[in-house]
Order: sequence, then C-alpha cells, then structure tokens
Amino acid sequence: MNDSTPILKQLIQIKTENPPGNTKKIIYWIDKWAKKEGISSQIHWYEEERGNIQLTIGKSDKTVLICGHLDTVPVGDLKNWNTDPFGGEEEKGYIYGRGAADMKAGVSIALSALKRIKDKFNISEMKYSITFLGTSDEEVGLGGAKASLELNLLNQTEFLIIPEPTALKIGISEKGVLWVSIIASGQAAHGSTPEKGINAIEELVKLFPVLHSSITNHHDEILGKSTLNIGVIQGGNLANVVPERAEVQCDFRLVPPYQSHEFSKTLVHLVKEFGNESPADFEVKIRQSLPSIESDKNNFYVKRFVQISGNQPFSGLNYATDGAVLVSNAPKNLPFIIFGPGNPNKIHVSNERVSINELELAEDILFDFLATTCFSNAIAD
Repeated sequence: MNDSTPILKQLIQIKTENPPGNTKKIIYWIDKWAKKEGISSQIHWYEEERGNIQLTIGKSDKTVLICGHLDTVPVGDLKNWNTDPFGGEEEKGYIYGRGAADMKAGVSIALSALKRIKDKFNISEMKYSITFLGTSDEEVGLGGAKASLELNLLNQTEFLIIPEPTALKIGISEKGVLWVSIIASGQAAHGSTPEKGINAIEELVKLFPVLHSSITNHHDEILGKSTLNIGVIQGGNLANVVPERAEVQCDFRLVPPYQSHEFSKTLVHLVKEFGNESPADFEVKIRQSLPSIESDKNNFYVKRFVQISGNQPFSGLNYATDGAVLVSNAPKNLPFIIFGPGNPNKIHVSNERVSINELELAEDILFDFLATTCFSNAIAD
C-alpha cells in the first residue's frame, strides 16, 4: 500500500523554510513515525536547530543509501498562493504546498517504500541494508550533507538514490557550482572631477566581458554548456562621489569534466591579469564551490533502475544537490541516480504542487528497485 500521499500531506504541514532552516519538528516527526513502524532511527544534531536523521533496515555492511533534504525555500508573498502553503491540500489530483515537490515528495516515497519493504520481506535475508538519510540546510549551504560525512555512511554505500524532483526522468549528472565575489578598489573623488579618482564601478563593469569569455564552449551530452549569471552588483554611495569600492557576485554552473576548484584558479588568474592593466585593484573571494558529478549510465545499479522504471530517459540537473557533497567525498567511485516525482521547472515557486499519480508511481518504482536489489530472488508486486 502506498503511504506516500498521507505522509507528504503531514510533512508539508511542518514549516521548514530555509532561512531559518529549523528542522527539529520534522526530524522529531520522522523519528516518531519510524519508531511506530518498527524502523531503526537515529538523530544526529550538528547545530541547535538543525540535524540529520538516519533510518535503517537490515544488518548488512553494504547499503543502498537514499538521501533527501528536509528544508525548503521560503514561501514568499502569501498573496501569490491560491492555497495554504502549509496546508498540504489535495485538489484535482495534486497536492499543494511549499516543499510538495522539492523535496518532501521524495522524502515521502522513501519513507513509504521503507515501510513496505519491512512489512513484506524477512529483513534477516537482505543482501543490502537500506538507509534513508534526511538532511538539513540543502537549500542554502548543504550543511547537513557535510555534517553527515562524520557518520561514515559512505564507507558502506554501494549505490546512492537522491529523490529530488525530476518528473520521473533519471538524473545521472549535475553541474558544478562556483559562487564568487569580485571586489574592485578605486579612489574616491568629487563627482565634478572624476578624472581625479578611480571609479571602481566602471572598472568592475569592464571586467564583465572577461568573465563571460572565461566559460568554455565545451558541450556536455546531457547537461549542455557551462553558464554564468551576474546576480548582484554593489558600489558607490552618492551620485556626486566617485565610488572607491564596488563588488559583483557571480554564479557559475560548470559541466563535466571541468571542476569548480580548478576553474576558480583559472578565474583568479584571469582577474589578476585584467587587474594588471587597470588602475583599480581587484580581489576574488570564493563563496561556494561544489563539484560537478556524473554517474556511469552503464553501471549495474543504474541499468537495473532504468529497467524497472520503464526505461525512463536520462537527464541532468543544472543545480546542485546533496549528491555533490556525498559523491565527491565517497572513498570509492559511487554510482548514483537522481529520481523523483515533481516537475523540476515548477519548484521554488508559488502554488508548488506534485501529481499524486506521479508520487505513487515514483514510490512503486523505488520499492521495486529496492526489493529486487536488496533481496535474493525477490519478486516485487
């Protein structure tokens, strides 16, 4: 029996907007639910209001790991919502609310699939144990995934499933992330005599073409091209004062095989060369750096999941998930997929929703994969 729909409705009703990213209530809810269902549960706090929760079925030292984040982005302006964003309301085959797709739906199918596995099979016969890891702070800094590294789960993990919303396509790659701030320092002067100063804003704007040209033309088969978004520019105080400081904040999304830590070195060098020809001084600060990751589509577990899912097409994500932390820190090559209910083009918006049919189908696919992978001669129904 699919329990993902009632679970999802209850999870939506627990506020986990990030910021502030308080996940205590949802962690306690999952812990109470797990104990009621007879599933082993451990809570790992890494900050006062934030933690991770780990549910485990089986005793094998090899595990299939399912990772889902518990926080959501803020609701935004309530005037733009047609339903209560924390109501978990059902209407015309959809469930509405903040996190309905991203990614409390994914968490719900994981919990329900674990319950079905426990109820249907003899746990002592498992070839692989199954672990669900619920993380905090994915939407802002991936703090939960980083904190989970201390649990040494990756030493046992044979395959990673991240049930982010993919509209049931199978994600096998995601772009790397590099957030940088570039600061230009000039010299103040009266606005009536700009020639006596060094205009930090003007010098910084001259750098923009260099930033855009730094993006390689390499085209990835699934992810496409690397991109740059110049998201914030700040500088100056008054119109009649030559600004002595200006800052731009940039968001680079990088496709394999290029990695953010390597590209950041290239970027620093390009800015330094530009600065040598400019009267202003330049400084580069790295705000966030996450690697691009990709999974081998010919991997045994990936091929099995493709078969069970009905040969759903491969896809890639333009944004980072907890997988960027987990895969890049695994002690060995870690195959993974990103697969879950919800339209990835309709997340972080007002009136967020997920199809109930898609939710239940995703749960059935996940359950079938876990059943036929983790037990010898298991036949899922």
